[in-house]
Order: sequence, then C-alpha cells, then structure tokens
Amino acid sequence: MRRLPLLLLAATLLAALPARAQRELRLLAAELPPYTYQVPSGSVSEQPGPGRGIVHDAVVEMARRVGHSGRIEYMPWFRAQEIARTEPNVGILALTRSPEREDHYLWMVKVLSDDLVLVGAAGVDVADLSRVKDRPVGVLLSSGAEALVRGLGFTKVSPQREEWMNARRLKDRRIDAWLAPRAMVVHAVREVRGNLDVLQFGQVVRVSDLYLAASRGLPEAEARRWQAAFAAMQADGTMAAIRRRHEQARVDPVEDEKRRIVEEPFN
Repeated sequence: MRRLPLLLLAATLLAALPARAQRELRLLAAELPPYTYQVPSGSVSEQPGPGRGIVHDAVVEMARRVGHSGRIEYMPWFRAQEIARTEPNVGILALTRSPEREDHYLWMVKVLSDDLVLVGAAGVDVADLSRVKDRPVGVLLSSGAEALVRGLGFTKVSPQREEWMNARRLKDRRIDAWLAPRAMVVHAVREVRGNLDVLQFGQVVRVSDLYLAASRGLPEAEARRWQAAFAAMQADGTMAAIRRRHEQARVDPVEDEKRRIVEEPFN
C-alpha cells in the first residue's frame, strides 16, 4: 500500500524536471551550407568542426530558450531524413517543405525561405524546367529538388551528396543545369572558386521554405515550446541579427585535393 504514494511522488518529480533532464528532442542536420554545416566539414576532415549556418544558429538559440542542450548531430542527408521519418522524438534541420514530404514530418518551425532556382551553364536555356528535361541536371541527393525532377520524368538526373559537387560539375560542364536553393548555389560556387557572373539564373521553380521539422507523433506541447521560442526570437530581433551575421559571412574556397569524399556516379 505504501508503494502508490512513492510512485506518485516519482511521477510528480519527473514532471517537474526541466526538458533537458528528460529525454530531449534529438536534433539532426547535414552539410547544407549556408543553412547548416561544419567547419571543417566531414568532406575534408576525419574530425569535423563545430556546426554553424543560419538555420543551425537559429535552432541552437531556440534550444537554449526551451532548456535543450543544443546538441545537433551531423550525418548524411538521406540518413537524417530516414531517422526523422521512422523514429520518434527526432528534429531535423534545415528541411525544405514540399508536397513530396508533406505527410512524413511534423512541420514545426519555418525558419526562413529561399528560392528553388534553376541554374545553367553559359549558353544553356534555363527559362523553364522543360528546356533541360533531357539534359544532365544536378541536384542534391535525397532532396526535394531530386524528387521534383524525377517526378517530372527527367532522363539525366545527376544527384550528389553535397552541393559543392554540383557546383564543380557545372563549372567543368559535366552537367548543363542545376536545381537548388539560391543561397546554396551561391555558397557552393564560391566554395569551388566558380564564377557566378557566367551562370544563368533562370526559372524560380518554387519557394523553398526551410523548417525545423520533427518526426510525426511529437507531442503538441513540445512543438509549441519551440514555436514560442522562435516567435520570441523574431519579436526581440535575435533572428534578424542571426540573418545579418550570416549574410555578411565570407565563404572560404576549399581546394579539390583536400576533399575526402567523392561524387556519386552519374545516374
């Protein structure tokens, strides 16, 4: 008979613990500069450096405000998405919200928006996606852009694990066009010492809304805490300051010989 009060006391104490002392939301990210990335990255070092990026920093600040440790695990993008789709209590950043992904995640906080833009090499008509349907087109592996072009029946899709690979392939004319968010294009081209002035920026295919998303089934109360933290960041100017800091950030080129990972074979 004495066990019941003890169990009630334990339950009360657990409920009173801060979120960090309980099982906190597992946060996953990948090399998606300038949104989320490490310096140095896993592509150039066996011991990647700390995370950074506009979405990374925004989520770290949200985490601080909800009592989360702010720990973000970096891994291949396809793996991060798989875990977030199939395991409970997982957050993923920076995930683009798209029709292909809509039902697989809880879309918790929209951090920022960008344009999903079609980019072409010099002389390539990128006024419309249909103009490059039968030409080699680069996309990020397991991205919304890849799902989009495959769904449209593109015949020469060339997915790569990181966007700098697409930037280099376009620079070397191994692909004719590239579909990616505008900020990722600019960052990746600078990283491979490419020339933005010779690229053709064509059709804006759709707005790319970047989220802190979560696995389905996350308690609504947990989602509301993160949403409230982000709303407070917008109201007090913290998010605007994060954006300004990253808009002024310099992109340091990375030489090919320092890369540890290789491109995916052409598909």
